[in-house]
Amino acid sequence: MKSIHEPDRTPRYFYRLARHKLHMAWRHFRIATNYYDSGLGDSAWLLHGLVRSLKPEVCVEIGSARGKSTCHIAQALRENLGGKLYAIDPHRPTSWNDAGEKNTLHALQQNLRAMGGEAYVEIIQSGSIEAARGWNRPIDMIFIDGDHSYEGVKADWELFSPHVSRFGVVVFHDTTWSIHDFDFAVREDLGVSRLLEELRADGYPLITIDRNYGVTLVQPTRGGVPLERVKTSAH
Repeated sequence: MKSIHEPDRTPRYFYRLARHKLHMAWRHFRIATNYYDSGLGDSAWLLHGLVRSLKPEVCVEIGSARGKSTCHIAQALRENLGGKLYAIDPHRPTSWNDAGEKNTLHALQQNLRAMGGEAYVEIIQSGSIEAARGWNRPIDMIFIDGDHSYEGVKADWELFSPHVSRFGVVVFHDTTWSIHDFDFAVREDLGVSRLLEELRADGYPLITIDRNYGVTLVQPTRGGVPLERVKTSAH
């Protein structure tokens, strides 16, 4: 029985599929062997999966550091054979740098080169406020993982969420710190969860995955995007 959802399952199809899977396995291996020093963990594959599903033309990330999220998004764009990621990060010492090196631009470029994702990424070496000036591209997915203070993350939301497309998604990292106790010192000025609770109260749909310090997906439409056509009365 011929499927309307799948290609013809011929020997040529299986040969091309095998070559493609082997190639992708090698690329995934290169991603895994890069050094990122990131708390995002395996949740980076959530970003990869979203991009594979959404088939976005434009992705944005705020906070690239050494490029764990960047590489996983770039790999998905590569597999999609299209789309662009705008990777925003000043790559200079700030109050929100992770531990270790402060200027991470070279490490980001090296990691992207290792997995072959440079063609799908435009690096914007600036803060998010500077990058937002004059922004006019519709955004299909944005990953916010930059300044985690309340003021910083709220500014990122307010500056970029109006550009998100109808069924686009905003993804926040480090969203569950407030509900967990850790064996290490936690910054007192973390404000991501505070912003998200305000968005929830304002009617924005949220879903949180409690792994890798919390990853929360937000649909930036109050009440969610309607899934039925508006019925009009007949005249």
